[in-house]
Amino acid sequence: MPSRRPIALALAITLLLASGFAARAASPGPIAIRVESGKYARHDTPVHVSILMNRLGPEVVDRLRFGPVALRLTPDDASSKPLIAQAERVGSTVRLSWVIPGPIAAGRQGTYQLDVVRPVRYESPWRINKVKLGEELRHGDRLVFRYNNATVSSPAYGPIQDRDSYIHPAYAPSGALVTGDFSPFHPHHRGFFLAYAKARAGDQLFDFWNIHTDRGKVRHEGTDTTVNGPMTAQIRARHRWDDKSGDVVLRERWDLEAIDVPGAPYWLFDLTSTQLAVSRPFEVLPYRYGGMAYRGPEPFVKGKLDVLNSEGKHRIDGNLQPTRWVDLTGPVADGSSTYAGAMIADHPGNIHHPTVARIHPITLPFFSFVPASDTKVVIATETPLVFRYRVLIHDGHPDAGLDERIWHDFAEPPRVTIGVD
Repeated sequence: MPSRRPIALALAITLLLASGFAARAASPGPIAIRVESGKYARHDTPVHVSILMNRLGPEVVDRLRFGPVALRLTPDDASSKPLIAQAERVGSTVRLSWVIPGPIAAGRQGTYQLDVVRPVRYESPWRINKVKLGEELRHGDRLVFRYNNATVSSPAYGPIQDRDSYIHPAYAPSGALVTGDFSPFHPHHRGFFLAYAKARAGDQLFDFWNIHTDRGKVRHEGTDTTVNGPMTAQIRARHRWDDKSGDVVLRERWDLEAIDVPGAPYWLFDLTSTQLAVSRPFEVLPYRYGGMAYRGPEPFVKGKLDVLNSEGKHRIDGNLQPTRWVDLTGPVADGSSTYAGAMIADHPGNIHHPTVARIHPITLPFFSFVPASDTKVVIATETPLVFRYRVLIHDGHPDAGLDERIWHDFAEPPRVTIGVD
């Protein structure tokens, strides 16, 4: 089996190839891929490259079926151990995902070759299993998280607190639970979720965060695709945001994607939320919380939290401050000195980035990115609003160096260009 470098979640870089490439690409020769690290040092940095199929030629496209392909560091050395990349057809493009080996210093560049001739055998450890409440993402025999697309209820709270369209439970690589649900301390908090507490469409006011108020609820509408690729695990799902009467006022799509990170002490996945108002503009009104959120488990409530953001601030001084990422950790059990938790990175393409984060300053182990903290956000009926986040689930306390590296790879990826030898 060929060796492979560590892989993290893929970044999206869409390329249009030079017109001269199409004429030469019909023969399945090696495809040269040039990578420039840019102004940041890179360490096993993930990339995505989308190549228009009509620029490749049918013979090359036929060889780039969904599956693993090889990236060779030395183009003339057939014995060199390749990197493993994933090729998949997405619409009219071929999408390649792999990791740039590192460490690579800032300002460096290198050229690799995509081998479309020699077959590669590799099976991903990712598995998405359909279960009663949704899709479980597993890495080997370890459960990473469950995306709940069916109604989750609790006899302690009744139907008013029923919920779906969120992630819980989620676990660190050690097996420690890092999300909470139906807590006695704010039972409406729910793992990794996205909801707005103060919103309006026309003269109707909504609260999709505090679902016990019965002023709106996010509901699962359908799961379009699940993918167990050679490296990536993908879930695409649709949500409807219903008013009290059950009429939909906002539609949302979640794209979840994880990539194998062998040997790394963390899990990574991207969550992209694409939101579109239905019949009239949907306004997210200024409020202190509401947006992409993370809620920790019960041991976090009584134990001392260790919270850090990109500005070096913590639970209290970081509350309601703009930031690029927030990392929240707590004890894995009551009285334990062992910690685990999660970091969420906010993409610079998100509206009002760097986004204000609400970090609860006393009892509740949660934070949320609040795009409408100071200024309302309007979601139109014609053009969707897209939010992108990268989630790092890890054991231990926040690691500022790791968090910063993950954010730079997500927000300011290396430059990738393609040609043909």
